[in-house]
Amino acid sequence: MYRRKMIEQKLMGLGLLACCVLILWLCSTGTTPEDQDATALVLLLPLALYMLFAKEIVIY
Repeated sequence: MYRRKMIEQKLMGLGLLACCVLILWLCSTGTTPEDQDATALVLLLPLALYMLFAKEIVIY
């Protein structure tokens, strides 16, 4: 069960990283300042990295 949860957690971290890349791409192609706002990365990137590199299970 521990191994399954760790794999699930790592996959969630990779999914969040993919969302970060998508948000960054969308922000780089924006024309107005509102379109170029990348505030979501401030929250998602640390969470994704924590989920990828944590030794303990942080999801339930």
